[in-house]
Amino acid sequence: MNIRVNTKNAPILVRATREEREKIKAKAAENQLSLSRFAVEKCLSDEPFRTKTDKELLRQILFELRKSGNNLNQIAHSFNLARLKETPPPSKTEIESATRSLKTLIEIVKTKL
Repeated sequence: MNIRVNTKNAPILVRATREEREKIKAKAAENQLSLSRFAVEKCLSDEPFRTKTDKELLRQILFELRKSGNNLNQIAHSFNLARLKETPPPSKTEIESATRSLKTLIEIVKTKL
């Protein structure tokens, strides 16, 4: 006979609204875990907890990154086309605009790290 000894004897009390408890319970069930095991796994997870502010900042970073990538692609395309057609390359203003976008993105990331 295999006797299981419960070594989990340190309770943690967490206050939540009824709605929050039901949502947590549902997520625990989705993951086939008890409410307690789900809470412990989530709290001990290496995955960072993100607030609404963090999520908004990440959306802003992603927006800036996409915009900067698009600008860089356009500039690279313009340079290649100018070289082939022997026409003037992108203007200093266009390059400075792309550079500003990248610097903005870098500053946002630096403040978050």
